[in-house]
Amino acid sequence: MDVKDEKKREQEKPPMLRVGIGVLVLWVLLDCTTASAQGYYEFLGPRRSVPDQFTPKYAIRYNTGGFDDPWSNKNAEWQKIFKKLRKKGADDAVRESVLNFPGSPLEPGGNTIGEWIDTAFDKVKAQFVACGGELARRANTVSPEGLSVEVMPTAIYEPYYGIDVAGVYYPGTREIKVLNIYYIWSGEYNGWLRHARDLIEWEMGSFFSTEVGVQAEPRPIGWPCTARRL
Repeated sequence: MDVKDEKKREQEKPPMLRVGIGVLVLWVLLDCTTASAQGYYEFLGPRRSVPDQFTPKYAIRYNTGGFDDPWSNKNAEWQKIFKKLRKKGADDAVRESVLNFPGSPLEPGGNTIGEWIDTAFDKVKAQFVACGGELARRANTVSPEGLSVEVMPTAIYEPYYGIDVAGVYYPGTREIKVLNIYYIWSGEYNGWLRHARDLIEWEMGSFFSTEVGVQAEPRPIGWPCTARRL
């Protein structure tokens, strides 16, 4: 395992660990101190059993866990969730983001989780194609067929490494898993928040890296054009 300092990246992120291709490991996540996923705080309540869906453009299979409509979740204890946020000093912007999920992180042109996935595929592909040459040629051949995305309620425990992850791409099954809300409320990066939309795009980068045969991590300035060939 190699420890990577995220502050050296093109975009600032709190310190995390990358293990293999596509595994994003957290040092601090949602006030968690144990490896048991059952002990992790669920900002949008528990995951529900809902049918798989397919994205409108590329027909990528995905499962929202019911987080595309979290307010209809009768098992979510919303008063306790908001009390927890206030207790941890979450500012208005954070509380608003949780309150409006999945609406608050959206940009023009996409208003469903399925559209986030299609947009992430297009954006990451464009990054690779812009490099030109062999990398662009390979990126243009990448197919979304067989790729799937799943939105999770909290930290994803990766048993092989014994670590907690915010997002992961499994090359063997072509599966991406991401948290719905990733918020740090203590330490140097207190107040740092990302949504599933951000994490999907990050792990889509891991997917493309695997498909074209370059290193997904670290991501220095100029990535993916500067990524090392595998």
